[in-house]
Amino acid sequence: MRRYAIKRILLGIVTIIVVSIIVFFASRLSGDVVHLLLPDDATKEDEIRLRAKLGLDKPIPIQYLVFVKNLTQGDFGESIRYRLPVVEVILKRLPGTLELASAAFLLSIVFGVPLGVISATRRDSASDKAGKIFALIGQSMPSFWLGIMAILVFSVWLQLLPTSGRGDMEHLILPATTLGWFSVASIMRITRSAMLDTMDSDFIKMARLKGNSERIVVWKHGLRNALIPVVSMAGIQLAQLLGGAVIIEAVFGWPGLGSLILEAVYGRDYTLVQSGVLLTSMIFISLNLIVDLLYGFIDPRIRYG
Repeated sequence: MRRYAIKRILLGIVTIIVVSIIVFFASRLSGDVVHLLLPDDATKEDEIRLRAKLGLDKPIPIQYLVFVKNLTQGDFGESIRYRLPVVEVILKRLPGTLELASAAFLLSIVFGVPLGVISATRRDSASDKAGKIFALIGQSMPSFWLGIMAILVFSVWLQLLPTSGRGDMEHLILPATTLGWFSVASIMRITRSAMLDTMDSDFIKMARLKGNSERIVVWKHGLRNALIPVVSMAGIQLAQLLGGAVIIEAVFGWPGLGSLILEAVYGRDYTLVQSGVLLTSMIFISLNLIVDLLYGFIDPRIRYG
């Protein structure tokens, strides 16, 4: 297990390095930020002075090496747009994304797992067919369209919930539900599939022969042994919720990290884009590592050498 964890950590470090290279060079393809920041009456000397101040007068490979050197010292640079340290700007928006993604993830687990178990234990019944239709619809509808429809119905027509912004629980309901809808359908589908395979196993038949109630057989013996693919899917979904919240944040005007990165891309704020994407990548890699290490805890038969 230790050797496996070390390999995964090293692989994660290599992945982050590759991501940093891609983001660093790709963020500069959108154009020269100097022309965006300078007024129309700026002189050539003003352009040269600003370019030198931002460190953009050096070749791009040298700029990347300087960026990596600063990262090793804990310096993520200064936001070109906000004129503040990037870490300070990100920390102001990160809680919003964590709140939204956590609420959506909680919804996906609370509803996805039970619905998947019920659908599997009542195969070919009306509830099973309804569950399959729900999963199909949930994985087919674009999240931005679902968000717009939710605003139209619950905010405009019924006037029950606010249309945008971050505040109390009422502000969280629509964006969290919209963001977590796809995850609910995914986790429900994978739970149903895993439970169908597990319930046909010999140890389930043995548990029934021992006189255990159907509730114990399903929720204790069946669900526990079906959790490995569910946990894997849940970890992937959580990472995707954190990284994919940008669309929902834009639709609902939610002040989070995703909308911040989007604003930085439009404003050609290189340092903010680089740091935001790197942070999201590190969260994604860390969650995948945690999921892999949880395998051995869930199922004692699994051991990594």
